[in-house]
This record gives sequence, structure tokens and C-alpha cells, in this order.
Amino acid sequence: MKPHISVAMATYNGENYIIEQLESILDQSMKVDEIIIHDDISKDDTAAVVEKYIEAKGLSDIVKFSVNKKNLGYASNFISALLETRGDYVFFCDQDDIWTSTRVQDMVQVMEKNKDIALLGSEFEPFKCSEDAPDVPSWELARFKNDGSVEKLSFNSENIFIGCQGCTMLMTRSFLEDIKDYWYEGWAHDEYVWKLALSMDRLYFFHKTTLKRRLHSSNVTLHKEHKNEQRIRYLTELKKSHEATRRFICENEAVAEKEFKTRLMDRHIKATGLRLGLIQNKKIFNSIRLLGYMDCYHKKRSIPVELLMALRRK
Repeated sequence: MKPHISVAMATYNGENYIIEQLESILDQSMKVDEIIIHDDISKDDTAAVVEKYIEAKGLSDIVKFSVNKKNLGYASNFISALLETRGDYVFFCDQDDIWTSTRVQDMVQVMEKNKDIALLGSEFEPFKCSEDAPDVPSWELARFKNDGSVEKLSFNSENIFIGCQGCTMLMTRSFLEDIKDYWYEGWAHDEYVWKLALSMDRLYFFHKTTLKRRLHSSNVTLHKEHKNEQRIRYLTELKKSHEATRRFICENEAVAEKEFKTRLMDRHIKATGLRLGLIQNKKIFNSIRLLGYMDCYHKKRSIPVELLMALRRK
């Protein structure tokens, strides 16, 4: 029996690309059963465009579209759509990408063959549609093999940092039920599911291109945190998410090797606190202490960058 398949999508000012995305989802070799779309009070004609498309194509039984009563922000908006889904499998979806025609079939088959997988990310093909579009980090593209292999990700310092695009993710309903009480307001939805699946040793990556990732000036997750206030905000949220992950590890019976994992999370929490103190309070000595926490940086180039931020901060 075919599993029930859901798609969760959060929209905001997506009138230019959303129909092309919807058509790529509806034209899958394995059909989806529902598409839940929550619009965060777009300032353009996203709502009108989607509603007209649903009516013209007779899609009201599959596509459920609603506009929020107030602006929630991208993370909360996506979570609200996610929690409305009913499928055995739930695909994460951006408003402006283009899915390959076999994305659903390929990824669901991987999940069906390995019931240990709670969350599955995949490779993608980036393409720019504006001159000021950000680039995908070179380290991310360097990992791509596009050979169809499936990789299990280990709980370690490198993988604690989210390592794939949220728009490529597929999760199981049972995993969502296990973790839904651990989300807090403002926690990026993709980082949230990544860290908790990793904690349960149920995070996997599919080395196959399953969508075309549209890059433009409005991409939220690809802009760098080079300004002091942006970096402070990033580190504050990172520390909070580390703390929430540690609590999940301690409280969840399905998590193995709790002592090792909590110790590692404690290192990351401590390191992130030192980084915050360095930039926010100009505690320059923290840069020396942080040499003992080099494994707690996503990228080593952040070490001199953050020291310079502290030195120039007024």
C-alpha cells in the first residue's frame, strides 16, 4: 500500500515562482496526497495567485492554502504548516524551487527500505535567477556525489551544525510526533529537525539531486552573518538550540550514548557562550580560551573573523 505523503510549504512574497514549484510537485511519478501551504501575509499577490491556481486546476482536495492572521516569521510559519500535515511522510518545501519528477518516489523508496531513517536530506542543483543572488557554500557542494548512495550521519562536532538545505528534507510522521514538544518559538525548523534526528542516530543523507534550488537575493538561509549584531543574534540562537538539543537528549529514552552526547553538547554550549562574550562584551581573553574549543566551530575561519569583530566593536 502506498504511504500517505504530505508536503509542507511556507510562503512569503512568492508570486513569481510558486506556480512553477507547485506544478513540479503535482507532476511527480509518485503522487503526493496533500500540500499544506501557509502564507505569512505576503505583500505581493502570492495569495491571489495560489487561490486562482487551485480553483482553475480543481486542486482544493489536495492543496490546502491559508493566510496567517498575523506575520509569524519564516520558522514559525513553516512549523504551523508542518503541524497541519497528516501524512506518513512529510516533505519540506520552499516556494521557489523546482522538484525533479522522481523526487518523491526516490526519497520515499529510500525511507521504506530503511525504517531507521527519521530525517533524510538530499543533494540539489543550484541555479541563480538574479545577479545579486548568494552562492551556495563551496564546502556543501564539495560533499555532493550524486551516486545514489545513502549516508548515515554520526553524532559529532561537525554534524551538530546543520549540513544540508531544509528544502531537501523528508521526515517521518512518527519522528515528528516524537519531537514536536521540543520546538520553541524562533528555532529554525530545519535546524530543529536536523539536531534531534542526529541525537537519535536517525539522520541520513541521500546522495542524489532531487531538486533545483533557485538562488535569488531573498534567500533567507544563504546570507552570511558578517555584521556584529547579526553574528550576536546568530550565536544567541545557536546557544539556545544547543541547550534545547541537550534537554532532548537527556529526556528521550530512544537516545543512546547519553553521557557522550551531553558532554559534547556541553562543550558546544560553553564554546558558544565564550564566542558571545568575545563579541558582545569584548572579552578578548576568550579568544585564547576558545583555542581549546576549535572543534566547536562550524568553520575555522570564524575564529579570526570574530576576534576582529570584538576588536572593532564600539
